[in-house]
Amino acid sequence: MSDANEVLKVMCEKYQAAVSANDSVAYGKLFATDAIRIPPRSEPEYGPNEISQSEQKDYDVAKWSVQSRPIDALWINDQWIYGIAHADVTTVNHADGKTNSFKATKTWLLHKEDSGEWLIKRQMWNLK
Repeated sequence: MSDANEVLKVMCEKYQAAVSANDSVAYGKLFATDAIRIPPRSEPEYGPNEISQSEQKDYDVAKWSVQSRPIDALWINDQWIYGIAHADVTTVNHADGKTNSFKATKTWLLHKEDSGEWLIKRQMWNLK
């Protein structure tokens, strides 16, 4: 893929698939080995294992579904892309069936690994 927008679109699709399947293992595979994820109002999480474990805690409480779409992608160089995506998120609490919906803006620093695969090196987001 040589187009930053296409790389971001594919990442949005992979992200959406992993979250909507409530698959923390697939979610963790979106991140590079030295990735850092910074959730809102939380401490940074380091590496795919810690990120995956944190994500699983969310899935243990509720069923998650997300619609994710790219907003903007900026080539930094051949191996780096800065991407911004919008997410419409819905959760359904396992305990009582309560539904919660919210919007988020995700920012990703994507890196093209030696394998040619694009992975998330840094992820931050805000809630709307």
